[in-house]
Amino acid sequence: MGDHTECIQIQYDPSQISYEKILDMVFDEHSSYLHKPYSVQYRSGVWYQDEDQKHAVEKKIEQLKRDNQRAIHTHVAPLGDFYLAEDYHQKYIEKNRRPFSFFG
Repeated sequence: MGDHTECIQIQYDPSQISYEKILDMVFDEHSSYLHKPYSVQYRSGVWYQDEDQKHAVEKKIEQLKRDNQRAIHTHVAPLGDFYLAEDYHQKYIEKNRRPFSFFG
């Protein structure tokens, strides 16, 4: 435990939604600037697949810094290996029928 970060992987159709719009929703729904992460497991992070995504993330973070006058503590790194969580963690919201605002 502790050598991983809990995260989600988003698959999307760029003809339906832009990467920038997804970043807007991600940063609207989490507190990337409230505190430094207290563990790797629960840190704020965005992993990119290519230089265009990296540039978009960096641009979004710079915008948030300007707009909010605060440090942003979001880890930004290239996408590496992604491991699915145990079955009982899969589709958690759907299985538990709890309201959740992330991505509308």
